[in-house]
Formats: sequence, C-alpha cells, structure tokens
Amino acid sequence: YYATSFPVRGAAIPLLAETHQGRPTKLEGNPSYQPYGGASSLMSQASVLDLYDPDRSTSHTKNGAAITSAAVRDQLAAIYTEAAGMRGVGLAVLAESSSSPSRARLVKVLKKRLPQAIWAEYDAVNDEPSPAAAKAIFGKHVKPIYHFDKASRVVAIDADFFHAESGALGYARDFAKGRKVIKKDDPMNRLYAVESTFSLTGSMADHRLRLASSHMLAFVAALLKKLTGDSRLDVYSDGLDFKDQDAWLTACAADLKKHEGDCVIVAGAHLPPQVQALVYTMNLFLKNDGKTIDFVDAPENEASSLTEISAAVKAGKVDNLVILGGNPCYNAPADIDFDGMVESIGNVVRYGYYVDEPSAIAST
Repeated sequence: YYATSFPVRGAAIPLLAETHQGRPTKLEGNPSYQPYGGASSLMSQASVLDLYDPDRSTSHTKNGAAITSAAVRDQLAAIYTEAAGMRGVGLAVLAESSSSPSRARLVKVLKKRLPQAIWAEYDAVNDEPSPAAAKAIFGKHVKPIYHFDKASRVVAIDADFFHAESGALGYARDFAKGRKVIKKDDPMNRLYAVESTFSLTGSMADHRLRLASSHMLAFVAALLKKLTGDSRLDVYSDGLDFKDQDAWLTACAADLKKHEGDCVIVAGAHLPPQVQALVYTMNLFLKNDGKTIDFVDAPENEASSLTEISAAVKAGKVDNLVILGGNPCYNAPADIDFDGMVESIGNVVRYGYYVDEPSAIAST
C-alpha cells in the first residue's frame, strides 16, 4: 500500500492505493484524514482504470510522427529560450486549475522570469463560489467553510453539497451526524432544498422546492426580506411565483430565526455572485459566522482566462501555445472557436494522457 491523492480542481481526495507486483489495483479513502473518515468518491475509485486504459498515449509525437523524450525537451527549451529573449512575449500557457502548491510555486517562478507571458487556466465546471461575491461583502478574498455537523437547520439553494460541491465528501459525513437518532427524544437536523434539478441533497430534504436556477436570486431575496424586513430587496424578488409561496417563505424564515447561530444557508457554486452575496449576508444576519460557517482567507487567482487568450491570439500576440491537460476543443464555450484559434498559432505543444482532440490539432 502507499498513500496518494486524487486531484479535484481546487482540492484533493486523500487515498490509499493497494498494489500487486508493484501495480496499483484498488483505491480507497485514506482513513488517517479525519474530515473524510476514509471515504472516497466514485470518480477517485474509478481513476485507477486510467492506468490501464488502452487509449493512453504511448509515445511523443510531432506532426503525427513519433519522437524521443530528448527531442521534446529540446523543443521546450527552444520555446523557453525564444520567450526569454523577449521577456515572455508571444508565449501562452493554458492549463486546468490545480490545488498543487508545487505548481503554484513553479508558476510564480515562471511569471518572474517571463513577465509578459500569458498563464491562463480554464475549467468547464467550477465547484467553488465566485470570489467576487466574498470580496464585495468582506473586502478581501475569502471562501466559506461549512460545518453541517453544527447546524440544526440547513437551507440548500441549488446546492448539491452531498455530491457536486467542493468538499462534498466531508460535508455529507458532517450532515449525516445530525441524522443519527438513537433515542426517541434525540434531535434531528432539518434540510430545506430549493433546486432546479433533482439531486442527492434534494432526495434527503425534509422540504424540497423545485425552482428554476434563473429564479434563485429572486427566492434568496424574498427569503432575506422575510428575515430582515428590508423592502429594498423587492426589486430582486419581483416576479417570483410558486405554489404556497408566502407560507413556504414565512415558515422557512421563522425556522431559521428560531435557530440563529446553529443554522446555515449554502448556495450552489454555479449561481451568480449576486446570489452568493445575499446568502453570505443571510448567514451573517443569522449570526452563523464562526459557528456553522467560517470564512477563511483564500489565495487570489491571478491566472488569465480562456477568453483573454482568445483575444490575444486574435490580436496576433501568441506565437507559441502550450496546453497542459484538459480538452478545451470539447468543452470550451461556443463563442470561442478553439480549433480555429489553435490553427492560427504557429506552434502548439500539447501535454496530456490521451490522443484526443487537442492532441490531434497540436504540432507536438
């Protein structure tokens, strides 16, 4: 056995790998990491199959012909030398986001040596809320850490914190602690779920409301008004309409007020910053900060976006593009013609495990 981890965008799942004849054959959660208690996800367990995938790349190629590792290093060295002579002008790197401190350190060194180079990160899906909302409320970059084991009332706003949100493994375990009833008088937590698609969290909810994602801002504003009585929120809640609306909102708000300090409201990471900001405000109003939710400092991501790289390519400012992982040919936004963008660049180097769409259009 040996310890390893499964990276998931801004975090990682600690794992133990079982081996036979030196080959990993089974992955399980690492029990020494207490927040997850030895749990793992379906994706992390299935990832061991990637090692034996017959479609994995078996050689380096340039224009379709196999080349040696030494030839690849020589080409990368030539790209670096060319870029270094112009302080990075003409070089762009597109990568997936990562929680690796080692990569963060190397990127910092790269930016220092090549200050004019473009370092961009792109993920088709994001499982952490926009930092813009937290900065608007707190004036700095922070991210929420939820303590569902301390919450007797939970409101999930289009948030599947059992499965799809960052930290879901630990959150699901924490929430389950409030569902263990041994004696008839033992208290049990209560979950309100407002969601657009039936999810694992919604299946566990005591009260579930089906609502379109486009109406989540109006719902949060209406609920916050019930709590605070602030009529300025009417402009955001205008147009909200669902069955038994007033009764649902009144009962939910009253339950939250009754459990000030031991309730929590969580919004899905995909929701816009306005929703996140109102949800943070609601948690602060209910005195949950420092009890069922903590706001911890988060490093500011200074990486450029895929849109910024696209604009630079169209302006003729990119001569060398290095793609590290991901498949933007498949999942880039429709308004970015990634294939066409790559074709207009003189030299494209792709680093990845598979011969997929980006590998097919890259020169190396």
